[in-house]
Amino acid sequence: MAQGAEDKSRFSGGESVVKRILQTFFGILILLAVVGWLFPIHPPRHNARSMWCQSNLKQISLALMQYTQDYDECLPLRHWKAPLLPYTKSESIFQCPETSATERTSDYFFNARFVGASIAPISSPNTLILLGDGQADARLDPTLFRFPVAWLQDQSSPAWRHLGRANYGFSDGHVKWLKVQRINRYFRVVN
Repeated sequence: MAQGAEDKSRFSGGESVVKRILQTFFGILILLAVVGWLFPIHPPRHNARSMWCQSNLKQISLALMQYTQDYDECLPLRHWKAPLLPYTKSESIFQCPETSATERTSDYFFNARFVGASIAPISSPNTLILLGDGQADARLDPTLFRFPVAWLQDQSSPAWRHLGRANYGFSDGHVKWLKVQRINRYFRVVN
């Protein structure tokens, strides 16, 4: 009988065990919802591939900078990938990990307006895109004269490859993950 009295006194606060469990459960759910809203989580694999792609573009950008130092501040000619190979550790950096690329191709484009050009007169190099996510498995070293208008709306295009954005290498050597709406047709970043 003493044990029954102990059980009653333990739960005599007016709340049932079920009510306390439900309150705790809903409290945790609300906390998770707030944390999820404040800190959205992207798929980890996709983020990792996007960061790997950024690393590839950074290595290519560094190879471009080294090349221009060796060749009187001039960028490579039309076939831009081959002259950069001696400055890179691997040919695999020319493939975006988000695509199913094959060897001896490139998933990145080069700004055709600057093929063989000098980097010295470039104004605002921090806004000029030289490299970026391009067509997957391009057979030749792909160059683009203007940003393709079709890429603005086509969510299957390279401009949307990484969670609705793409990676771009700038003429000053930095790399950014940008939405397609921030790029004008001449590969300049706009606000």
